[in-house]
Amino acid sequence: MSDLKYLRPGKDFAIAHLVEECGEVLAAAGKTQRWGLYSVNPELPADQQETNCTWLLRELDDLEGAIQRVRREIMP
Repeated sequence: MSDLKYLRPGKDFAIAHLVEECGEVLAAAGKTQRWGLYSVNPELPADQQETNCTWLLRELDDLEGAIQRVRREIMP
């Protein structure tokens, strides 16, 4: 997830954040489906590599945070 200090308040920004996180989950899920759970991106330096499984789980956590943010913003 983006650093919290960069999150802007309001429902429009919360929804934009949700859309961004959905895209990141799609990217991680797509690479995982294509290359496997335990593949890594060989173009990244070794100290920045993570398995697709780790990447996907991290993005799912970020998405869950964005979902909760939208819920808080749009609840009457």
